[in-house]
Amino acid sequence: MLENHGKKLSAALFAAGLLAAGPVWAQAPGGAPEGMGPMRGFERLHRELNLNPQQEELWKKAQAAQREAFRAMRAKGEETRAKLRAEIDKPGADLKQFAQLRDELGAQTRAQMDAVRRQVREAWFAVYDALDPGQREQVRVAIRDGMDRMGEMGRHRGGPRGEQRG
Repeated sequence: MLENHGKKLSAALFAAGLLAAGPVWAQAPGGAPEGMGPMRGFERLHRELNLNPQQEELWKKAQAAQREAFRAMRAKGEETRAKLRAEIDKPGADLKQFAQLRDELGAQTRAQMDAVRRQVREAWFAVYDALDPGQREQVRVAIRDGMDRMGEMGRHRGGPRGEQRG
């Protein structure tokens, strides 16, 4: 379950950014170069929007919020895994108590992730609100194109979740 938190975090942050800024992924430090992976198109969109100084400042704040959210959630995941590992490493550990702790920590993480997702979304909505109608249309098209690419990736992997089709 906890192994999926990183994937869920990435998906949640992706969706948060996608709502206002096109095909975006929670960019980790040293993230994918332009044209690779989920970041494809994001920097191009940024350039094509020709943001004014106010919009550019909002964009930078939203990106920083997104990166910080990713770092914080990654750290929380590592902390949670360390707590669980310490518990399961104890000789004679009670598996019921372990499962209860895992559930409690998971619930805490999900609540924190939801709050972070809302903060990141609001930061991107501030950018979106500052855009003119032409820029908003560019974002709409980028979101649509990003959705198409995500759908294509799922089909190449055998289905929407990578399942094998029969």
